[in-house]
Amino acid sequence: MSSRYKVITIILVVYLVVFFLIYGLTNMKNGQRELTLLVGDNTVWNYSNKSWLNITREETIDSLNWQEYKVFLDNKYFGEYSMWYDDNKWYAFNSNKTAVKMEGELIAYKANYDLKIKEFETKENENNTYVHQVLKENNLSTSSQMTVNNVINYDIDNDGVAEQFYIISNAFASDFYPDTIFSIVFMVKEEKIYSMYTNVEKANYGNGCKPYIRTFLDINDDDKHELILTCAKYSVQEPEDMLFQLNKEKFDLLISNQ
Repeated sequence: MSSRYKVITIILVVYLVVFFLIYGLTNMKNGQRELTLLVGDNTVWNYSNKSWLNITREETIDSLNWQEYKVFLDNKYFGEYSMWYDDNKWYAFNSNKTAVKMEGELIAYKANYDLKIKEFETKENENNTYVHQVLKENNLSTSSQMTVNNVINYDIDNDGVAEQFYIISNAFASDFYPDTIFSIVFMVKEEKIYSMYTNVEKANYGNGCKPYIRTFLDINDDDKHELILTCAKYSVQEPEDMLFQLNKEKFDLLISNQ
């Protein structure tokens, strides 16, 4: 073999090795991820072989009892506890099987890797420029009264610049009576609006839902974060939990509990 072909062969081998190290190991690692995620008292999701499963059967949920989970309350790490599900509620127990009081929004997980749960701050929105634009796009009045008008600044794609997440709704009003109920969640990045969740319907007693972002988390350990959006419903109706991922130009719904 001539020196020229030897050099070409070596270059190809090096290229293939580097390509495998960068992409192959990552893909292998992703394929091996196993995750059970508890979202509040109403949702259990399982992630395995890059697929999501909504766990609803009582006997399957019972099989998760007394397993150890890393527990977060209001997105702050609370500790590692054995969890027990009974009468539509999760309970935490320490190593001595003593019950531990939990207060706050529950996120808990059991996995073969570390899941990053992120803290953030929800603020009342004071600039309605984008809100009015979205209301117009949905044939809603810009003078609509609202029960929720919040904004969150959060860098979801880890590019060093925080995006703005807007949560607006007029659901469950007590001092005004709209003809149309709406709940809308969207993101603004570089002055462009990315729709995430839109529900607009004719008002009927107790219909609609009030949305809020429950948590930001990094499912794939790629420093690009997903988020869980919860839409609370009237009275004893179970809230809707949805896991979203930003995919270039749009949000993809990975899984919902409904």
